[in-house]
Amino acid sequence: MITSVSINIRPYDESTLLLIKDLVDMLVKRNIRIMFREKDIGNSGPFSAYIADDGDFVYNSDLVIVVGGDGTFLRTARLFVDTGKPIFGINKGRLGFLTEFNPGEYEKFLLRIIDGDYTIAERLVFEAVHFRNDVKIYESCFINDAVLSKGAFSRAIGVELEIDGKYLNSYTGDGLIISTATGSTAYSLSAGGPIISPSAGSIFLLNPVCPHSLSTRPMVLPSSSVLRARVISDFKNLSLTIDGQESTQLEGNDEVLFRVTDKTIRLITHPDKNFYAIIKEKLNWG
Repeated sequence: MITSVSINIRPYDESTLLLIKDLVDMLVKRNIRIMFREKDIGNSGPFSAYIADDGDFVYNSDLVIVVGGDGTFLRTARLFVDTGKPIFGINKGRLGFLTEFNPGEYEKFLLRIIDGDYTIAERLVFEAVHFRNDVKIYESCFINDAVLSKGAFSRAIGVELEIDGKYLNSYTGDGLIISTATGSTAYSLSAGGPIISPSAGSIFLLNPVCPHSLSTRPMVLPSSSVLRARVISDFKNLSLTIDGQESTQLEGNDEVLFRVTDKTIRLITHPDKNFYAIIKEKLNWG
């Protein structure tokens, strides 16, 4: 039984205000505690009475509701990654592979969820660890992808890759995407990578961006693999971008370690649509 809900939205997104108002009214009628973050809604307005501090917001709810697109979902999932809270996504973005429920249908499904009638899909969480001169300077988890890219430079960059301590290849091009199965429908798909069902989730997808070799192709690797990438270009403005939301600057000879963690995110799945139905809908197949 759900008694408290944290609602995460795109900050100051006026296009969702009506939907959020209806959502809040519905939850209030059922005596469910509602929590927003002040940084998302400000300290005044129609929802200010529901502002909670960050610790309360993250740790003291039974359910997380996301109103937005996949970017908002990822930001939310990363925020709640240590809690195991179930996440229910209402799509107000463009595609919405992760926010599976449409605005016109969410209410009937949410009523069932409040009564405990829902199905969870767990998605693996990976991490990227950035080293410079063998000293760790940055680490972050990712749910979709981690991307090594050339930043503002127009020249190709070089990246040397090891898998489980064994040299695999040196890639030259615009960058390298290290994707999860969840992220196979994100940047990797735009870069020509395959679509991978999340049910095959224990994998890495290695996808070079605009490689300067016709023999260079995407690879699917088991998630038990440990990948180590070393920048072999002597540039100063390269970047490692995590889930499209945060980044750190890379330099020549920097190394980045990619590996699976013991964490998962818990996504509430649509009871009437499987992954293939969602793919058909979002990509206009058939």
